[in-house]
Amino acid sequence: MQKISQKHLKWIKSLHLKKNRDKEQSFIVEGIKICDEVLENYAHRIQYVVCSNDYSHELPKNLESIILTASPNELSRISTLKTPNSILIVLKKDHQISFNPSEKVILLDDIQDPGNLGTLIRTADWFGISQFVCSKKTADLFNAKALQSTMGSFLRVKIWYVELESFIKEHNLNIGGALLDGTTFENEDLSQMNALLLGNESRGISDSMRTHINMPIRIDGKGSAESLNVAIAGAIFMQHWSK
Repeated sequence: MQKISQKHLKWIKSLHLKKNRDKEQSFIVEGIKICDEVLENYAHRIQYVVCSNDYSHELPKNLESIILTASPNELSRISTLKTPNSILIVLKKDHQISFNPSEKVILLDDIQDPGNLGTLIRTADWFGISQFVCSKKTADLFNAKALQSTMGSFLRVKIWYVELESFIKEHNLNIGGALLDGTTFENEDLSQMNALLLGNESRGISDSMRTHINMPIRIDGKGSAESLNVAIAGAIFMQHWSK
């Protein structure tokens, strides 16, 4: 256990930027509940634990070599939260994951809002769906807002960023796509799908992706709103798809 240095502070602060997270293959995890889950189940991926002096006494002894103690002001400097907690963890990205074609997968076509991404991942975790394949323009999972929105589900759900059209061509996917001109989803047998495609918040699913949809589906509404938020629509589809 050691006091955090200026070098550590600068390096951890740099992880607020995506380009540095990509370069270092590391990201910041915050929130007492999420950090407790990381400490209990993912300690092998921890790079540093940064915490207050008081909190350090609650941590496992076998992690002492990677524990950095910090003052409230130092924690505030490196935190991504408006109100920092007493603990922050720098976690290595997981590269030991592989796509399972026999399991359900959610495909994201340029989802832009990190909050929507995080909510979709949390919802999928609730319904037992553990694979996301995203276009390269989809929001970064390791963005602070996205991670917080997952409420820890990012630890259990696998996510890849790929050239989405190439990925679809390489795999035998029966894709249900969320389209306003699709068929009411209650009239379709969603069990025939092994993939759900959700599109960009403003323009929906791109024309190039539409050509790969086997089952165009929609959610009927009764009001005047133009469309549903993508995370809400995704939740409705997932609830029925997982039955």
